[in-house]
Amino acid sequence: MRNKFYLLLILLTSSIQGFSQKGNLQGTVFSEGFAMEFVSIYIVELETGTKTDEQGKFLLDSIKVGEYEIRVSFVGFKTISQKFKIEENKTTLLSFNLEKDGYMLAGVTVVDKQSGLDSRTPYTLSRIQTNNLGLKGNPAGLMGFLTQEPGIYGAEFGQGIVKPFIRGLGFSRVVTIYQNNKLENHQWGADHGLGINDLGIGNVDVIKGPASILYGSGALGGVILIHDEERYLHTKDWVGRAGASFNSVSLGYRPYFSIGKSFKKGFFVALDVAQESHADYKDGNNRIIGNSRFNSETYRLHVGINKEHFRNKLSYTFHNQRLGIITDEEMEDSQTLVTTRADRQMQLPFQQVKDHILSYSQNTKNSKYVTSLNVSFHVNDRNEIEENENEIDLGLLQTHLFYNARITFLPIKKWEHTFGLQGSFINTKNKSEAKEILMPDAQVFENGLYYLASIRLGKYFMQAGIRYDYRKTTADASAPHLIDFGFVLPGDPSNRKLSSIFNGPTASLGFSKELNYQHKIKLNLSSGFRAPDLAELFSNGNHPGTNRFEVGNANFKREQSFQTDLNWSFENKKFSLATSIYGNIIQNFISFVGTGNINTSGLEIWEFRQDNAFLYGGEIGMNYQVLDRQRLLLSASASLIRGRAIQKNENLSFVPPDNYRIKALYKPFKKSNSKFSSEVRLVDTHNRPGYGESSTKGFALLNLGVEHSFKVKNDKKLNL
Repeated sequence: MRNKFYLLLILLTSSIQGFSQKGNLQGTVFSEGFAMEFVSIYIVELETGTKTDEQGKFLLDSIKVGEYEIRVSFVGFKTISQKFKIEENKTTLLSFNLEKDGYMLAGVTVVDKQSGLDSRTPYTLSRIQTNNLGLKGNPAGLMGFLTQEPGIYGAEFGQGIVKPFIRGLGFSRVVTIYQNNKLENHQWGADHGLGINDLGIGNVDVIKGPASILYGSGALGGVILIHDEERYLHTKDWVGRAGASFNSVSLGYRPYFSIGKSFKKGFFVALDVAQESHADYKDGNNRIIGNSRFNSETYRLHVGINKEHFRNKLSYTFHNQRLGIITDEEMEDSQTLVTTRADRQMQLPFQQVKDHILSYSQNTKNSKYVTSLNVSFHVNDRNEIEENENEIDLGLLQTHLFYNARITFLPIKKWEHTFGLQGSFINTKNKSEAKEILMPDAQVFENGLYYLASIRLGKYFMQAGIRYDYRKTTADASAPHLIDFGFVLPGDPSNRKLSSIFNGPTASLGFSKELNYQHKIKLNLSSGFRAPDLAELFSNGNHPGTNRFEVGNANFKREQSFQTDLNWSFENKKFSLATSIYGNIIQNFISFVGTGNINTSGLEIWEFRQDNAFLYGGEIGMNYQVLDRQRLLLSASASLIRGRAIQKNENLSFVPPDNYRIKALYKPFKKSNSKFSSEVRLVDTHNRPGYGESSTKGFALLNLGVEHSFKVKNDKKLNL
């Protein structure tokens, strides 16, 4: 019965939507002939509402019979209020045409309530929807979605271990905001992945380029903003989704389930659950890669209150991963770890990683200002087990308290002012039972204060910001198990403690201009910084699973970048085109290299070094609606990235080859819910390898898909 259950889940993915015998409200919002996305729809008497989708449509179901007032609002446009009537078992249809409101820039959408970031900000911003059925349960986790966007790719270090890179920069140079928490959980080390998946995620916004003004240390290459799916806020019925995915190359399956509901007076609750299991991966030559197996469980719970002028949300996530480590000798037939094809039992070596994230967010607004408060606490429990399942070779326990507070004063005589305060308290400890010590215990105290000023002058929008940060990292090797192990800090201080302080300002200046309603340009000059992480400063030991002895440098300076970014976009009813070019100079860029020297244990010594670096490139993307009602959509994108270490005159590692994508989505019948999709991805020859990399041939990858939505009893839908 269990096998039949999984087979059914693998073949069918169902989206379950609540049904009611009461009346419904459906409508569209547009302006000057264009559909308006993310417009706020609010029913005054019910204190509930929704947002329009990418076609400008909205739906509110299960509304009691009666007369109501609807408010339609969007920043930069005049608010519309209108009375309407709901009749039993009928759908009321409404249509709204928004008018621009004077000096405000059209098309403003809030990207991140935590920082006050919106689409006017002269950053390069991309929004990626996660409702693609074919990408659910991608073994690459959330990176399976993000790599659709030009300039973003994932560096893969094994099944389930994929790291995001933006414009050639990754690891701790990319900030990830998940559940309003800034992730600091060691996943940026060379053998540790992002550690999150798409469960309960609605969309992802990506900032390309330095954004340290808003997000502090680490936002050197960009920021990944992960937003929860919150369909349950738009109805008083239970709404949910259940389904599964199957991956043949790893015999991997992933059933998932989500459900949520809003109650009277704005209270809501939601739950997400997913499990994932993969056997060893089979490559393109039909060779099984031993110990590439992995599995995980994820549970998420949300509760809160949602009203027009106040919203709060308390969320908890538990994520448990077990990840096989592929050994250096795996491709030698005599030393492969391959067992039977469907074997899922963990074998040595492997990682076990448990994450607990508890977060609280609160947003308020009135006619004069809006505020945001976010507090989160993250526990990351990481074990690397290499020789014996009952022993821990490397064990780290990290706790992270993160807070972010912001107030934005709404435009007064065209000026808008934002003040923000952000900080972290991070405590990392080695487990006493661990056999190896790679880095000392450490505490990080960080605080940053920023100010943003924005002004609209005719068709110009200008924004300037300044920020000051203070970050202190204190390494502590005084614990008894570190002394017994013989761990030594640089310089061997008598109290076995050592501190590094990184402080200083960052700034940004940018503007955007509407040449007309269809053409827009953005120019941004920004600086960013990154304080060296714990491993780069104080590593001094064997890293289990890597056959390396790693050495840090406590005298490192902070990385400092200066980037110029120019964007131009064009959009009409059927065609859109966007392109950008950029250059980024990074002072004190840190890289990781082997020295060629062997220590007394027979391991090669690897060390971190600093050099100045220069990265530049460009991206282009287009969309064309060939047939009306989006029955035939064509899209294409391309990206080019180059990176060099200046003093060493070497190519930077992890800079991807040029790549291109061409996509098509076709709906053959006007009244049918069938979709056909195709995508061709072209990757050029990688002939600019960095340290430790090899040249590789280019390749082409073709994806084909078909999707059909069936209507079943009680307005539920079944997607195949």
